[in-house]
Amino acid sequence: MVSKVILGLTVILCISIFVNYQFYQNNNYLVSQITSLSQQIEHFQNQNTEIQKQIKSLDAERIQIEKLKLQIHQQTVSKPLDISDSESITAVAVRSIVESDGFFEHVKYIGTTMKITVDIKDGTGLVLVNTVVPTGVDFQTSSKTAVFVAQQYTKTNLSGKDIIFSISSENENELQAVDGPSAGMAMTVLLVKELERKPISESVLLTGTIQEDGSMGPVGGIAEKADVAGKSGAKFFIVPKGQAITYVQECQEKKEGPILYRNCTSEAKDLSLILEEKYGMKVVEAMDLSSVLKYFE
Repeated sequence: MVSKVILGLTVILCISIFVNYQFYQNNNYLVSQITSLSQQIEHFQNQNTEIQKQIKSLDAERIQIEKLKLQIHQQTVSKPLDISDSESITAVAVRSIVESDGFFEHVKYIGTTMKITVDIKDGTGLVLVNTVVPTGVDFQTSSKTAVFVAQQYTKTNLSGKDIIFSISSENENELQAVDGPSAGMAMTVLLVKELERKPISESVLLTGTIQEDGSMGPVGGIAEKADVAGKSGAKFFIVPKGQAITYVQECQEKKEGPILYRNCTSEAKDLSLILEEKYGMKVVEAMDLSSVLKYFE
C-alpha cells in the first residue's frame, strides 16, 4: 500500500515538474515576444518622430509656397498673366483635338505656342510654375532641371532666390491640353539670358527637353511644332539632333476592273526644305545648351 502511495506521489511530482517546465518555457517565450514587441514599438516611435519632423518641414514649405502664390495672385489680379514688359521666350508644343465626321471621332494633333516669362526673387531656392490653369508634373520637373543647368552654365548660385516661370497663351484654354517636357530647353535659355542680362531673339523658336548635363533630348510632334513656328514668323526653328526630318506619305493607285488598288509608302524628307519653301524658315538641329544659344546671339 505504501509503495502505491509513493508511486502515486512520484507520478504527481513528475507531472508537476513537467507542467512547471512547460510554464517556464512558455514564460521565457512570452518574455522574448514582449521584448521584441517593445523594440518594434520603440522603432515605430522613432519613425513616427522623424515623420512628424518631416511633416512640420513640409508644412513650413507649403506655407511659404502659399504665401508666394498669394503674392503672385495679388500681382495678377490687377494685371493679366501676360507680362508684356518682362523678358520672355516663345515655346512651341502640340495639343490634341477631337474631330468628328458625323459617324466617327478621331484625334488630331496641332501645334500651339505659349509665352514663358521668368521672375527671380529673394527666397529659399524654390522653383515654381505659374499658369492660369494647373500644369502637369512634366512642366514642374523641366523647370527644376532648367534652373539647375542655367546655374551650372552661368556659374550663378540661386540658392537664395525663388525662380518663378509664368506660362501663358493667347488662348488660355489651350494650356489645359498642353503638358510635357518639350519646353525644358526654352526655359533654360530664358533663365540664362535673364541671368546674363541679354535680350532674346524673337525670330528663333525651339523645342526640346533639357537634361542635367545640358544636352537637349528628343521630343514628339516635330512637324506640327515646326508648322506653327513658321506661321508665327520665326526665321529659325531649333530641334534636337536627328529630328529635322518629316515623313511624307505618297500613294499610287491602280485600277484593275472594278477593283482599285492603292499602294502607299512613307518617305523621310528634310523638314527644313519644306518649311523654307512654305514659310522661309530654316529648321536646324542642336545637341546641347551651348549650340542652342549660338542662334540667340
